[in-house]
Amino acid sequence: MNTLKKINSESTELPDCIISHIFSLLSLKNLVKTSALSKQWYHEWGLRKDLTFDLHNMFDYSTVPELPTTLPPFQQIQFQFAASLYNFMQTYPGDMISSIRVKFPLGIDHTYAIDGLIHKGVLKGANRIELLFACETDFNIQPYKFLFPFLSGPNSLTYLHLQNCHLAATMEFSGLKNLRTLVLTIVPVKQNMLHYLFFNCIHLENFSLNQCLFLSDLKITSPSLLHLNINCGPIISWRNIDIIASKLLSIEFSSDCNYDRSLRMVNIKSHMLFKFSYKCGNISNLVDFSGLRNVTTIEFDGLRECLQSEVITHLFSECLQLQDVTFKECKIKCDMKISGTKLRHLRIIDCRYESQCSYKIDIDAFNLSSFEYRSHTIMNPIISVWAPKLLKVFWDAGSRMENVYNFGTIARLHLLEDLTMHLGLSQISELRKDLVRFQNLRQLKLFIVGAYKPERDYLWILDIAMASPHLQKLSLTIINGNSKTSHMVGSQRQREHVRFIHKELKYVELHGCVCSITVIELASHLLRSATLLKQITFSSRHNFYIGAGRWTLDFDGCCWFERNFIHEHLKDEVNEQCRLIIL
Repeated sequence: MNTLKKINSESTELPDCIISHIFSLLSLKNLVKTSALSKQWYHEWGLRKDLTFDLHNMFDYSTVPELPTTLPPFQQIQFQFAASLYNFMQTYPGDMISSIRVKFPLGIDHTYAIDGLIHKGVLKGANRIELLFACETDFNIQPYKFLFPFLSGPNSLTYLHLQNCHLAATMEFSGLKNLRTLVLTIVPVKQNMLHYLFFNCIHLENFSLNQCLFLSDLKITSPSLLHLNINCGPIISWRNIDIIASKLLSIEFSSDCNYDRSLRMVNIKSHMLFKFSYKCGNISNLVDFSGLRNVTTIEFDGLRECLQSEVITHLFSECLQLQDVTFKECKIKCDMKISGTKLRHLRIIDCRYESQCSYKIDIDAFNLSSFEYRSHTIMNPIISVWAPKLLKVFWDAGSRMENVYNFGTIARLHLLEDLTMHLGLSQISELRKDLVRFQNLRQLKLFIVGAYKPERDYLWILDIAMASPHLQKLSLTIINGNSKTSHMVGSQRQREHVRFIHKELKYVELHGCVCSITVIELASHLLRSATLLKQITFSSRHNFYIGAGRWTLDFDGCCWFERNFIHEHLKDEVNEQCRLIIL
C-alpha cells in the first residue's frame, strides 16, 4: 500500500496496462483498498480481470471480526469468507471478468454467495470458472448443488472445474454450448447426466473425472471429445465404461485401487486414438485391445498383473501402429516378447520380477531408435535386442551391483549415437572395454556412484573420447556414495595420457563431486585435446535421470567445492574460443 501511495503522489495518470499489472500483484483485500487512495482510482481496481478467492487473498483469517459466537470456529471462517466473497462481487466495478477461481471449502449453506459469484461472472464474460470446494478437514460439509441457474443463455464460458459439488438431476446443459474443458473432482456421476452433458456440450474437447463416485456404468459418447482423463484415486468403482468418441486422441486412466474389480474399459471405439496411458494395479481381461489398433503411444504404470504372456501378445499383435511403449514399475511374471515393425521408443523402468527366476526379455524391433532400461531389483532378466537402427540408450542396471548385467547386448550395437549410463565404481573396469566400441557416439552422459577414493582417476574417459571421433558433448556426474568420506582437492598430478586431437567435441559438463585433482586432470587433457571446445562447466549440483522422462530433484552433491582451486589449475589452458564456467 505504501508503494501505491508513492505512485499516486508522483503521477496522477498511469496507463491502464501499468495499473492493471500493479493490481495483479495485490491480494484482493488490498486491491479494494486502492479505491481510497484517490478519487481517480475509486473504480480503477476493476481493471483486475482474473479473480482468485482463497484465505490469502480474502483476509487474515487469524483475526476474523464480528462473527456469531454461537458458531464453531471453522463455521465462523466459512461465514466470513462467504460474506466477503458476496460483498466483493456486489461492489466489483469492472466491466469484464476473464476468470474466477475459488479455493475454499464452501457448501450448500453458502449458495447465496456462490450463485452471486457465478451470476456476475457470467454476465461480465468470464471464460474460466473454478469452484474448488474440497474440505481438507474432518468437518462435514454438505456439497453445493450446481444448478446452472445463470447458464441457460449464451455465455463465454469455455473452462469449468467443479470440486466437491453435486450436479442436480435437473441439470440444464444447454447453456454450455461454448464449453471446451470440463473437470469434475469428487462429484457423483450418473450415466443420464453424462448423456445430457455430451448431447448439449457440442464443442467439449477435454473431459476429466477425478476421484468421482460412479453411480452406474458409464458410456462416454461424444463426437467432439479429444482428451479424456479418468483418475479414480483410492475409490473403488466396480463399473464398466464404454468410450465411443470418433475424434478422441488420448486416454489417461489412473487408480490407487488394487482390487480386481475396479473400473473396466471394456469397449473403446476411437479410431483416431493415438495415446493410451494406464496407471493401476490391475487391468481387466475384458479390455479389448482391438479398440486400440491405431494407438501409437502406450504407457503402463504400476501394473501387478498385466505383464502376463497373453497380455503382451495381445498388445503387440493387435496394436500394430505402436511407436512408443513404456512399462514403468510393473511386475514381470514371465518371459516377454516385444516386437513391432513400427516400434521406435521402448522404456522398461523399475519393473519388478516375481521370483529368483531369470526371465527373458526378447526385443525384436527393426525401427527401434531409443531404448531405456532401469533395473529395480538385484535379479535382472536376460535381455536380447535386435534393433539395427538403435541410436539412443539409457542404461541403469544397478550402480551398486558388483557385476554389470546385460550390457554386452547393448555393446554390440555399434551405431549408438547417444548413451546415458548409471554405473558403480566396481563396474568401470569391465565397462571400459565396451564403451570404446561406440565409434559413432555424439553424446555421452555418465553417472558414477561410489565412495570417493583418492587413487581413482578418470583418464579412462579419454580412451572413450579417442575411440569416438564424432563425440560432441560429454557429461560426467560423480556421486560420492558415502557422505562420510569427504574427498580432498589435493595437488598431486596423476598419470599422463597419450596426446590426441579431437575435432568434434564442443561441450563438457562435470557435475557433483568434481573438485578433485583427478577430475581437474581430466578437464586439463580435454582442454588440450579438443580443438573446437566451446565450453567446459564445473558444478557441485547434480540431478539424476531415472528414465521415462523423470529426473530426481537437483541438490548439492559435493562435500568440498573450491572455485579458486579449479580456476587456478585451468585458467592458463582455456583459450579464447572456450568458456570455463564454474557454478
